[in-house]
Amino acid sequence: MSRPFTAEDLRRWEAHAVPAWVYKGVLLVGWGVAFGYAVTTTSGCTPAAPCYPDPWLSVFAAALLATPVLLWREPVLGCALGAGFGLVEVVFEAHEGIRLAFGLHGLACVAVALWLVEARRAQHRVFGGISRPVLVPHPTPVRFTGRSVVAVLMLLVGVLALGKYAVDSTDAAEHTAAAVRVSGTVVTVGEYDVTLELPSSRRTFDVLVPASYAVGMDVPVLVDGQWAELVAEPEDVTFPLTVMALTLGMAAFLRLRDVAGRRAWQRVFATPSPSVEVLVRADPRGRAVLHTVDGKPFGSMPVSRPFEDDRMLAVGDLSYGGWVVLVGADTVLLPNRPLRPYHRTVPRFDDPGEELLGVALEIPPLPFPVQPHHRDVVASRWLFAAAVFLTAGAATLDGPIVLTALWTAGTCAVAGWVRGRPSAVFHQDHATVRSWLRTYHVPWSAVTSIRRDGDRLVLELDSGARFTLAQSRRPVTELGAIARRLHDTSPHGGELTSRFGGALPVALFFTLAAGAVLLLT
Repeated sequence: MSRPFTAEDLRRWEAHAVPAWVYKGVLLVGWGVAFGYAVTTTSGCTPAAPCYPDPWLSVFAAALLATPVLLWREPVLGCALGAGFGLVEVVFEAHEGIRLAFGLHGLACVAVALWLVEARRAQHRVFGGISRPVLVPHPTPVRFTGRSVVAVLMLLVGVLALGKYAVDSTDAAEHTAAAVRVSGTVVTVGEYDVTLELPSSRRTFDVLVPASYAVGMDVPVLVDGQWAELVAEPEDVTFPLTVMALTLGMAAFLRLRDVAGRRAWQRVFATPSPSVEVLVRADPRGRAVLHTVDGKPFGSMPVSRPFEDDRMLAVGDLSYGGWVVLVGADTVLLPNRPLRPYHRTVPRFDDPGEELLGVALEIPPLPFPVQPHHRDVVASRWLFAAAVFLTAGAATLDGPIVLTALWTAGTCAVAGWVRGRPSAVFHQDHATVRSWLRTYHVPWSAVTSIRRDGDRLVLELDSGARFTLAQSRRPVTELGAIARRLHDTSPHGGELTSRFGGALPVALFFTLAAGAVLLLT
């Protein structure tokens, strides 16, 4: 029999955890300071010392851009990237100040990474001292195909980015070999560019430091027909390499996460593994939130299937960053990612509110969409407008900021689609419920409870699955009465099924649009 995981056990177990403010606060601020110092440090380019594009720097820039995101989501990997980029800067950076800034940040990342690894080992030792070994029955294999689809898309974008770099670099090399060196006179100096009067035309060039140029200055230029570039600042065509490194790194990360998860499951199923008894509740997004048996939350992770709040066995590696399998009386929940800290109070969904027993006298025309609340519709329009604005803006930008603009635009597009669409559609014999990435076919005959959670309608099934609809413009009591009437008059039979849908088509479409922007800029 497994031992209950109590608040006293949690105090001993969590005493070894690294405080979140260390990597989400100190390291992020340090990265911001180092990055801000690097981009604001002026370094003029001259014909004697041109600013040649550096392909390797563009590749390593992917680690720089990914570091703050991973420090927030995957702190060990974020620290590893921060330390790696700091080492590259110390070895290859010529500017002493930039070398010092990223070198210090890299050292801090190394120290925190070692702390995180040792904290996980200490937590596992505490877990091993209070756990009992159990043998978990092997469940039906689960494949997280959504993550594989994203990995394949990332791989495709990475290959396209590499192809674009090869084409652009070959084209630039051919023009440079055939170009003639001429002298141009600076006629205007803009905020980010300069305009030169050439012997046959007037051209505008983007420059790194406009203050290095003055009106009337003679500047050497390479010209090959309609193509031209400054001798001091050759055109930088290496940005696709940053895109390639980011996307290929993401694809590798998703693939390695699948491999690590499957190996962790196999270890649990193959031999008796340590376990403790915990209380497991679902948060609003359906993730499993682990609590002590006396109700104190400490960690969360998405799992392979819907579940009902209950006491379960946490089996495997109970530590932040470890893989934990949850075993109930008649179910096994496989983790989709390692355990992360979670300390917010989860609403009690076992009693979200009153049972809605009213029955509608008349059923509205079917299918009946559960339209979103007016404020969600307004928010959806603003989010779509922001997505369009950011995408159009990204097409006019250069450098790593393009990725930030496109990522934000994609997030706005997906969020706008989800908030502006009906969260469910009622049919005679079933309800179609939409989530972020899936669409569920919920037979009315399988619904055992129709409740309210504030202004939201909750459908509970006999399998333990629970669906909470987004707040609607109609009163929740009216929606509950319609659902109750459909439930009472629907034929028996049918089972809960799901398919890919929701916002996935929007995400895929925007991925293609973002790829087009990256290829054309």
